[in-house]
Amino acid sequence: MPTLHLRLTPNTNNGITKCFLSNPLKAQKFKLHSIVVNKQSNGYNQGHIYLRIPFASASQVHTSDKKGYLLVPTAKSTSGMETHNFSDGLPIEASNIPQTFECQLLQADMSAFTSNTNLLSVDLYYGYESHSLF
Repeated sequence: MPTLHLRLTPNTNNGITKCFLSNPLKAQKFKLHSIVVNKQSNGYNQGHIYLRIPFASASQVHTSDKKGYLLVPTAKSTSGMETHNFSDGLPIEASNIPQTFECQLLQADMSAFTSNTNLLSVDLYYGYESHSLF
């Protein structure tokens, strides 16, 4: 089973990270296996972050807070890495994934993460059925 790794980083572009794949991926079932939140030494002082992943957010991810965003809990004011594992994988039926797309990182108050916030990156690890286009 191939793996898709996405690294989302804070920036000055409204929290949007442009992702580049070696080739587009066809619509298929994905499983989100883990999320790694990497915080700076002074930590992040809110209880969660929001992620917008275009191939999954539109109709596959809903929270009681915000439709279309994946909510990731995080410990307040701690530094280092936090890992969230989903043993069997969180199933997501993804639409076609283009070679280039944009994801967004938002703070608990829905403001964008910027390069001067206390978050270094969020890494997502997906498993999927086939890297073939057909």
